[in-house]
Amino acid sequence: MKNLFTRGPSLVLQLIITLVLACVLMVLDYRYGYLTSARKATATFLSPLYFLANLPNELAAWADNNIVSRNDLIDENRQLKDEVLILKAQNQRLIGLESENARLRSLLGSSRSFRGKRLIAEVLNIDSQRFSNELLLNKGSADGVFVGQPVVDSEGVMGQVVEVSLSTSRMIMLNDQKHAIPVRNDRNGLRAIAQGDGQLLFLRHLPNTTDIREGDLLLSSGLGEKFPDGYPVAKVISVTKQTAQPYAQIIAEPTANINTANHVLLLWPYEPTTNSVTEEQPEATEN
Repeated sequence: MKNLFTRGPSLVLQLIITLVLACVLMVLDYRYGYLTSARKATATFLSPLYFLANLPNELAAWADNNIVSRNDLIDENRQLKDEVLILKAQNQRLIGLESENARLRSLLGSSRSFRGKRLIAEVLNIDSQRFSNELLLNKGSADGVFVGQPVVDSEGVMGQVVEVSLSTSRMIMLNDQKHAIPVRNDRNGLRAIAQGDGQLLFLRHLPNTTDIREGDLLLSSGLGEKFPDGYPVAKVISVTKQTAQPYAQIIAEPTANINTANHVLLLWPYEPTTNSVTEEQPEATEN
């Protein structure tokens, strides 16, 4: 019976033959490049296998970078909207602060010629009714505010304080029906009394022959020692003279920002410090 399993070369001999063949191939490839085309063909054939083997990793990386849940997108969108709203609010606040800064500088600049003490007060509330125009200020007796104290803004006289508490005060505005102020015409020095009618001012008891014109600027005269002299009060907008009436009808508009002021200036009378200096006088000599 023929042996089915014929015995071939030994394993050692096979290994030696394989190593020799490998060395020969490496030398031939290194020296003459015989296997370059075979290696390129093998790489071309195996490249789809490499791509398929790396595909799961590529898909996982793409999913991590590009697939975001709907809730995450909604949350991010809401967060961005909130940030935009906050930034817009901050920007508007900056614009408001710049405007407020300009108003305060103008307010202080209006009183540079005033030599007494002055204090900026903020308007807390407006009490504007048919027969009453008053403002509530955030300064009171704790700040030295007193009844009758003059109040101005950057454009002119606003009114005067009529009521004082510890931390607040109430001022009556210039155009209130219960308020009157002595004024003088800046053009010719004519003196008069300007009284409010709830919105504007009118000059009382001026005859038809009075030299007053539309556009004349009325200043505080300082009479009565309530308001300092020389502050703008109003500008004449209407002069009506009728022969049947003994007095002219003169209407003026306040120069102060009656309806829009957010800050006002409280004024104190000037009290100069007196330094007693005694000078020795030469004695008189008899001739």
